[in-house]
Amino acid sequence: MRLKVRRFFCDAASCGRRTFVEQVESLTKRYVCAGPGVKTLGRSVALAAGGRPGMRLCRWLAVPTGRARLFGQLRASDVSARSPRVLGVDDFAFRRSRTYGTVLVDVEASTPVDLLPDRTSETPASWLTAHPGAEIICRDRDSGYCRTIKEAAPGPG
Repeated sequence: MRLKVRRFFCDAASCGRRTFVEQVESLTKRYVCAGPGVKTLGRSVALAAGGRPGMRLCRWLAVPTGRARLFGQLRASDVSARSPRVLGVDDFAFRRSRTYGTVLVDVEASTPVDLLPDRTSETPASWLTAHPGAEIICRDRDSGYCRTIKEAAPGPG
């Protein structure tokens, strides 16, 4: 791909920047290392393969990246005020045997909704009270999540 952009010069003495480059809509952004296509690829690989396997896949695709950057692609930039109708709750390891978090997934759309920084029962409870609307909550057999869901999102069943 060959991309030609115009470079502009500023003659004002008070201006801190001397040159400016025009931005191409939906292709380039200021202060961004990777374009939207690479970010979409990273998000898809992170959803499908996860950390180390995703890192190896990206290296094979000639898009070298790290585990942390792949997991960073999963973080939702804007969380809606309402919870999805079918919500999945599970814990995962940021760093095995040391740091754990909680992932919230929209089960119907197969997309992550939010990543919570720990796996204590208070964090998902506060998230569920702030984002009402989940009719069905899928979880594992962890008793902490069971109590949290019954208190924060009481439902008919």
